Amino acid sequence: MTRILSLLGSVIWLMPHSPLKVFCLRRLGHIVASTARLRPNLVLGCGVFIIGEDAVLSPFNVFRGVARVELGDGAFIGRFNQFTAAPAYQAFSARCGALIVGPEAIITNRHYFDASGRIELARRAAVGGIRSIFQSHEIDLVADETTVGVIRIGENAMLATGCLVLKDAQVPGYSIVAAGSTVTASEPGRELPAGLYAGSPARWRKDLPDCKWWHREGYFTPVRKVADI
Repeated sequence: MTRILSLLGSVIWLMPHSPLKVFCLRRLGHIVASTARLRPNLVLGCGVFIIGEDAVLSPFNVFRGVARVELGDGAFIGRFNQFTAAPAYQAFSARCGALIVGPEAIITNRHYFDASGRIELARRAAVGGIRSIFQSHEIDLVADETTVGVIRIGENAMLATGCLVLKDAQVPGYSIVAAGSTVTASEPGRELPAGLYAGSPARWRKDLPDCKWWHREGYFTPVRKVADI
């Protein structure tokens, strides 16, 4: 019966957005707001989805083995992203296998998220550009074991294109991670300053001015007018 329900859920997630789709997902145990917009996505072997008001899940994403997905009010996920988790860790903690996208947070297109541990985007945080990688588990070669951790992206923080974010990494709120940077594990208990981070491993570079982007009213950034190129 569990396998049948899982297959039925996968079929429903592939449906175009409609009140019927929302109704069916609710009957399967998901919590979906009436104003959420859920396009066709491939969902395999996942647990509960909690989708807030006006949240947008664009088409052509893949979710596999993730135990819990939360999209806060007004959150936005773009296209062609992959969200996966290794279910073996979920036997040890109910907090494993979770993707938490806070209110008005943004994930653009073509990124990869390993949520074997836990990935948390705070309110209005953003993963911008393309092809960033979040890796919440790693191998301990000395002990011959794999371990999981938590990746936290702070409020109004933004990661530019092609970043690598590793287990137990933290990006402080109101910060920018430059394109191509590698964010490694943070020292436990250490509070990182806000600012621009860049490099491999990423290091604090400078303070930032008050950015208009922090005060935006939606998830689309307007195009600046430019001369003919």
